[in-house]
Amino acid sequence: MTHSKPGASTPDLGARGLPVSGLSRTDGAHPPGPLAGPELHNSEPVEPTRSGRARPGHGGSRTFLAKLVELGLGGGGAGRSPPRGGGAPCLGQPGRELQKIGAGGSITGLKFNPLDTNQFFTSSMEGTTRLQDFKGNTLRVFTSSGTCNFWFCSLDVSARSRMVVTGDNVGHVILLNMDGRELWNLRMHKKKVTHVALNPCCDWFLATASVDQTVKIWDLRQVRGKSSFLHSLPHSHPVNAACFSPDGAQLLTTDQKSELRVYSASQWDYPPSLIPHPHRHFQHLTPIKATWHPRYNLIVVGRYPDPNFKSCTPHELRTIDVFDGSSGKMMYQLYDPESSGIISLNEFNPMGDTLASVMGYHILIWSQEEARMRP
Repeated sequence: MTHSKPGASTPDLGARGLPVSGLSRTDGAHPPGPLAGPELHNSEPVEPTRSGRARPGHGGSRTFLAKLVELGLGGGGAGRSPPRGGGAPCLGQPGRELQKIGAGGSITGLKFNPLDTNQFFTSSMEGTTRLQDFKGNTLRVFTSSGTCNFWFCSLDVSARSRMVVTGDNVGHVILLNMDGRELWNLRMHKKKVTHVALNPCCDWFLATASVDQTVKIWDLRQVRGKSSFLHSLPHSHPVNAACFSPDGAQLLTTDQKSELRVYSASQWDYPPSLIPHPHRHFQHLTPIKATWHPRYNLIVVGRYPDPNFKSCTPHELRTIDVFDGSSGKMMYQLYDPESSGIISLNEFNPMGDTLASVMGYHILIWSQEEARMRP
């Protein structure tokens, strides 16, 4: 099942390049003429190489050019690396740098306020879930543990139902309305809740993932206690994430070892599709989480090569891997030799033509237009 937007057809991708809608150039210019819809590039199958050039041979796409943006996290000031050839970075000029949490702190979840894009929700290891603006003001504190022993690990927001849901490090999930009123606070898992996700089409369906090796599906209209889940999906290892597809019809889970799973939302009891993939957990590494392309049935996830993984090859690269969500087949890999760290998180913009990737203290912006200009 695909998750194309209404009116958009899913192309037969084969071994061709990533479907895009013509990315904006990093200097702010735009391709001439209107965007006529998704384009397909690089019909020749290629594989990434250490030199940054694409080599014909084994499926994949031509290397996209990564634009590096340094973030000031926890210590120094924010800096940015200039793009090749000058010009403005892909994300525009630096704006206001918000106050940092401090040493040992971490933002564990971030969502724009769907009712006001000048505001955003955060969950953090300082023990709060809050609403902030870009001037650095805290507009509302939804949850506060008041102690360093308890913190919040994830959050999601529904504009339609005006709800905020957040999970903590001991298994509790808290549901609130956007006015800050707590609707319930229940211990839904035995251990840390690593991810909470509301179904984008039926936002009363909630998926929660935990290091207790389960993903649970809940109907928010029928939650009465920790045993009132609709389905429990056991895994072989702790789970980093559980993400609904944009059409709400599938659920993608990422464990802490080497497995991605795709469940059908209409057949929870049916065995999921399994995609072997190396992304093992490491204490000092941001947990790797797979995500969906917003328009096509594609799964995107960072690779952490594992010598114990069955298909591991010598000198394997730390690529971003793109899979067909239906077949589980590897479609392409993205890699830039100047940014060769482990990619933990990936997020597309709503149109699916720009990809942001988190690599340690850096954010990479993958630019199709600049890749075309690269010799």
